[in-house]
Amino acid sequence: MKVKIKFLGGFDKTEEEVEVEKGKRYSDLLKMLGINPETVVVVRNGKPVPVDDFVEEGEIVVMRVISGG
Repeated sequence: MKVKIKFLGGFDKTEEEVEVEKGKRYSDLLKMLGINPETVVVVRNGKPVPVDDFVEEGEIVVMRVISGG
């Protein structure tokens, strides 16, 4: 299935479209892209999704999380 990804928050790229096997999780997709799942939030249809949810065809946004203290 095809997934269009928009990147926000200091990535080297702004968009990418990838082919993902059915049954993969968002954590698998992030690892495939070389992104640590603990450093981002995945957003689908305007709502954050857990990285252990199964990937659905369509569009997602991957937002880098910046924290400090």
